[in-house]
Amino acid sequence: MKAVNARILVAVMFAATVMLQVEAKTQPKSVVVESPSDLPEIAQRESEAMYLHDTGDERTLLYLEQNAGRTLAILDVTDPARIRAIGQVSVDARSPYDFIQATSDSTALVEYRDHSGFAIIDFKKYKQPVFVETQWQAPARRETLGSNGLLLSSTPARSVRALDPRYQVVDVSNPSKPATLATIDGVQERLERQDTGTVFLLGSNGLLTVVRRPNVEQEYEIHRTQ
Repeated sequence: MKAVNARILVAVMFAATVMLQVEAKTQPKSVVVESPSDLPEIAQRESEAMYLHDTGDERTLLYLEQNAGRTLAILDVTDPARIRAIGQVSVDARSPYDFIQATSDSTALVEYRDHSGFAIIDFKKYKQPVFVETQWQAPARRETLGSNGLLLSSTPARSVRALDPRYQVVDVSNPSKPATLATIDGVQERLERQDTGTVFLLGSNGLLTVVRRPNVEQEYEIHRTQ
């Protein structure tokens, strides 16, 4: 009888061990490291920078800046477990650059690493992004005005005053033709009213410019009346 019980106990222990091994194989790992050999070939080439872009149809693409800025490699990373190559495209960048920030749902601002200026990349046609040069000089400070505007300043971020301060208000709503709306010299001080998105620029002769964002003003008014 004891021999039978022993055999039963051994069988139960063996079955339990097998079940634990099966569960260990089926449970997902908390962290997975993909080696370069697991990625598409274009992802393994020397790259300078990268940028993530949501296409608006539940897809996420990763752009890799390669060939000293003259090439963008495109990867579909919607499913991280199945990263696949979309292709490569040549762009008209004159030197390597860094992605600074998104300026709309389909555009991004880049700055040349030699601080010679800026450009905009339009990802609306995600397989053929368009590189648009701008005439803006590299400022000491830059900030967004919503999704369609930029405020470029020669005043350092920690300084209220500068020897020759200059501000540029730029409209990037049309990425193919970014437009400078105003250039303001002699700015001595800057204040921002965040609830309405208003920027006030002060000069020696008084208030030089008021930069308004009507859509933010409208949202503020709706919130205030409610």
